[in-house]
Amino acid sequence: MRTIHATGPRQARETQDVQRYLHALHGRATAGALIEVRYRHRAVMRSAFFARDDTYAAARMIVRLGISTDVYVGVAARRSRYGGKTAISDVWTLWADLDDVDSFHELEQLPVRAAILIASGSAGHFHAYWPLKEPVSILEAEAANRRLAAQLGADRGAVTNAATILRPPGTYSFKTSPPTPVLVERLETSLSTAAVILTGIAEDPSPAAATTSTTTSTPPRPGQDPVRAVDPAHYVTVLTGQAVGRSRKISCPFHEDRTPSFHVYEDPADGWYCFGCKRHGHTAYDLAGALWHLDTRGPAFVQLRARLYELLLPGQTPPARR
Repeated sequence: MRTIHATGPRQARETQDVQRYLHALHGRATAGALIEVRYRHRAVMRSAFFARDDTYAAARMIVRLGISTDVYVGVAARRSRYGGKTAISDVWTLWADLDDVDSFHELEQLPVRAAILIASGSAGHFHAYWPLKEPVSILEAEAANRRLAAQLGADRGAVTNAATILRPPGTYSFKTSPPTPVLVERLETSLSTAAVILTGIAEDPSPAAATTSTTTSTPPRPGQDPVRAVDPAHYVTVLTGQAVGRSRKISCPFHEDRTPSFHVYEDPADGWYCFGCKRHGHTAYDLAGALWHLDTRGPAFVQLRARLYELLLPGQTPPARR
């Protein structure tokens, strides 16, 4: 992994920018709320949590890690040390992920200007944020984010999820070589309401699809765990953040893999296999367990299954423990 060397004064300025960014996202959250910082360590994603008013410690960690690895921040504050939607009670910010010039032009035409604009590391890619005067529920936030994404021609996939993590400023994107900085383009203190932000924007284009977006190769058989029927391309994309294309290969999340060697099979029964490190598995449980360091048996499996249902089967409840 390439490391970028930064001087003391530069790190100090970046830490201040990150503090302002974190305060804009989480400063209005209720007491006890947590900032989630997620980062890649030896190709495995890990998380750290900070009190929502301890922006200095969080910012220092972000800047320190961000010069050598990918770092992300949960846009919505967490109320427990877990990065999924069950750890979120309310949402204080709306957001959109812009990945082309047309989206940026559409953004500037909206009636309410995005208070925060972050250049996310790839050429022409930006993250736009609208901090709120008052919170909205998870469902309201996701519906609003889908409406913004549709209006802007932005990413309408997992990034509209209330548990979304995005790159903060003061870090680098290691998707490119050399790595590219994530920079503040705009960071204002203005607040608005969801209703005002969405004025003139079309209603949610696909509310039903958004809550039932899981794809399966075949419907679960009677008595079969629905998680085991999920299309491997879908759960691999959700769990690793890498889209599975026609080649069915991505960079392995378990080792440095410049030439993608992690193969995703079409049949859920075949699962996935890395031709580089030889790791393999037949289900989303195998992959998530390895990524999250949770055992696929015993008490840890209950937590593992709950998190996978939340991510892959929203609206469905895991069966009662026998």
